[in-house]
Amino acid sequence: MKLPLEKSLGKLTTAQFISYWPFYLGAFICLGLTHWTQSFLPFYAKDLADLVVVGAEEFETGKYFLLALGIIVFRTSSRLLFFGPARYMERNMRVDILKRLESSIPERYQAFSPGQLFQILYTDTEQMRAFVGFGLLQMGNIVIALVVLLPKLYSFNPDLLVALSPIFLGSILFSVIVGSTRSLWRKAMDYQGDVQNYIMESYAGKRTIKNYHAESSFIELFKIHNLKEIVNAYKAGIAVSFSIPLIPLGLGISFIWGAHIIHAADLGPSALILFSGFVFLLLEPLAFLSWIGIVFVSSMASWKRIVELMKALNVRGKKEVYLLEHNEKPFDESTQSYTFNVPFWDENLKVGIPLKEWSVLIGQTGHGKTEVMNHMALVLKKMGEDISYVGQAPYLYNDTLVNNIFLGREPGQEEIVEALNLLNLFELSYLEKDSASLLEMEIGEYGKRLSGGQGKRLALIRSFMSGADILLWDDPFSSVDIILEKTIVDKLRKLETVKNKTFIITSHRLSTVRICDRVIFLKKNEGIIEVGETLQVLKENSGSKTYEYFQNQMV
Repeated sequence: MKLPLEKSLGKLTTAQFISYWPFYLGAFICLGLTHWTQSFLPFYAKDLADLVVVGAEEFETGKYFLLALGIIVFRTSSRLLFFGPARYMERNMRVDILKRLESSIPERYQAFSPGQLFQILYTDTEQMRAFVGFGLLQMGNIVIALVVLLPKLYSFNPDLLVALSPIFLGSILFSVIVGSTRSLWRKAMDYQGDVQNYIMESYAGKRTIKNYHAESSFIELFKIHNLKEIVNAYKAGIAVSFSIPLIPLGLGISFIWGAHIIHAADLGPSALILFSGFVFLLLEPLAFLSWIGIVFVSSMASWKRIVELMKALNVRGKKEVYLLEHNEKPFDESTQSYTFNVPFWDENLKVGIPLKEWSVLIGQTGHGKTEVMNHMALVLKKMGEDISYVGQAPYLYNDTLVNNIFLGREPGQEEIVEALNLLNLFELSYLEKDSASLLEMEIGEYGKRLSGGQGKRLALIRSFMSGADILLWDDPFSSVDIILEKTIVDKLRKLETVKNKTFIITSHRLSTVRICDRVIFLKKNEGIIEVGETLQVLKENSGSKTYEYFQNQMV
């Protein structure tokens, strides 16, 4: 079910009810039956009191057992029917948000830190589940209780309805006060996301407890935002704390008022028991009003955060608009090559990439190689091309080696064999004593049980096993020595499956450039200063800028 995540909260709720209408219909029927069954309780209590007054020694117990059984069955069923769809909604919401994040380029959500994204995906979606599964259930519970119970009380004595007004007044005042804390809940959630982001960034960057505590600037930022989160949550909690007593206060006044009416009308003690029974039955749903108020207010803040992310994902950034406008048909059938038009230091850069060849982007650090590759990847993705991208710091999951290679896919036996061959080719097979142990090896969070070079090679294997036709690798062999690099590439280029793939890589190293077919030399503010076949531009005394660049590097 596709959720209207950019719309109003009302439209989300409506879509949820329409999608799971049999569940909600059953839930409301069970709620109605619950309160209808409970409405007999005050009258049964009154009858018992009257029997005690007249000194009756025997009375029927079967109806009380059936009453209790009915309440248990109907109440439990109503909750199960409400909670189930809410869980499905939470799951669908998380999947939908993740899919939209995956299909969007980072430029669209760059204003959201990893901590904020985690807050939205986990805490905010969980809050929406509480809103649909608990908040709306209890609101329905209150409405149905009033519809069923008030006519019953009215039929006994209309004057007693007036005595309930303090309860309702206290509930209304509570709702108004809690509703005024929405901005505080929103701020608390935003700061909570910031706090989570500081923790995530510090852990990812430092990886050690020693450095974690040595980073004084981080500690100060963490303290400031953590304090702001606590202060805003505390301010919101103060309003809730002072308003919660309004409901039991209203209850007490209603009870005294009702007792006065019963005494004035000379209805007898059993009538007071009946009235107290109705007050108790109304108090049960109204007692949840404090939680409902908090859930509603925090859910509205969570929903606003989700909507803001969804709207951001729907807006194309300047770079994305530029790339789409200037790359309508980048592939030329006649030349079997791509021509990309990408922004480069306020100018348009035209980059040609032949199909089924190894092309390498070279240039000094900070001269735009990675940025150009990112732009090409975006254009290829928008074209629907099958690509695989490996960045300079690829992400590895806290899972087994085989699961990191196939990322949730269930590999066949042939794929397992191919993966093992690649692990051997990339010289990672020595990590365990046998193939089975190697595939099931746990690599830890962020692949911390592997060295930087080992983790990068594992990411390259994952990229290769993805089956993509175009592989974009950013400085792929920077973490391995020259001898190992040559060994890997020599074996890799002999594989039959490699011959039909297009490689686009970046590098600073001569050893990496030598294994490629084509060199593209980039320079900041100038664009492409040289392009040509590798053998030609690296020829000694050729006068090429590429040869001069690496000659100076050797010096």
